[in-house]
Amino acid sequence: MTTFRFPIRVYIEDTDAGGIVYHANHIRYFERARTEWLRAQGVQHYWDQHDYSFVVHQINVQYHKPIFMDNLLNVTVDVSSCKSVSFTLQQNIYRDEMLLASASVTLACLDAQLKPRRIPEFIHDLIVRSVP
Repeated sequence: MTTFRFPIRVYIEDTDAGGIVYHANHIRYFERARTEWLRAQGVQHYWDQHDYSFVVHQINVQYHKPIFMDNLLNVTVDVSSCKSVSFTLQQNIYRDEMLLASASVTLACLDAQLKPRRIPEFIHDLIVRSVP
């Protein structure tokens, strides 16, 4: 599987008074890219399911260089690993070829009672096929 890339433009509401992207917005960019990655895999409306949901279990973000107002970014998604109830992604934010931020994100699958459950088979199969 190739790296999934999602373009994002930085707008003024993403930045602080100095025109630099506020640190928490990096996490929002990662979230958008993950959602679009699943959509591109054919997983439609996973957020509107009644018997499962995905939640961020752990995220580790490294900020390498500042991101500025009006930058055109590419946010990438690569699968690092997949278990029965969780999977880990490596995500990066680039401006051209320059790495600006990176994150390791582990998502867990929960049932309607918010207890861990197996990832639905069709999604698990998609994720496993993407593991290097």
